[in-house]
Amino acid sequence: MVYINLNTFFPLSALASLISAVPVHLKKCIAQSIAKLTAQWKQACLKAGGTGKCNPVFQTAFTSPLATGSNCDQQNTTNSMVNLTKSLNNDPEMIRLAQLFVQQARNVPNSLQVPYCQQASKNVELTGLFHCQFAGSKFSSDQTRNLLLGIFAVNPPGSSPVKKDGPVLDGI
Repeated sequence: MVYINLNTFFPLSALASLISAVPVHLKKCIAQSIAKLTAQWKQACLKAGGTGKCNPVFQTAFTSPLATGSNCDQQNTTNSMVNLTKSLNNDPEMIRLAQLFVQQARNVPNSLQVPYCQQASKNVELTGLFHCQFAGSKFSSDQTRNLLLGIFAVNPPGSSPVKKDGPVLDGI
């Protein structure tokens, strides 16, 4: 048998209704699907004769733009993509897809700008390329803590060499 103390029940139910009326401000996370671009690179790799070598790089590429990665994971993975490409007779399609990949926007935790990698690329094919930012990211005019190696400003904020007019739409 269950006994309910009404002196405790009513104040607790009133408190519960007040708590449910308080607005909840969840931190927004902008995420995107990277499957299409990485799958295209893997197909080009297989076509160039990379059987057995493509999948390990593909798997790393698939996870490197995630918000949990370090600032240079995406660039390091792209360097691996280009290194493999060079061992497969410099397939131009693989290079093009790797260059697109390094510029892909990264998942954005809390709608903040994703910091840029502060290391130079190991491959000349990637020099000057960096990831875009999502439009939903919070940008400030003072980007002194989020600038590229050797670059003084990203103008407009959130742009990249592949998307020169500004940030990409969220989730693209």
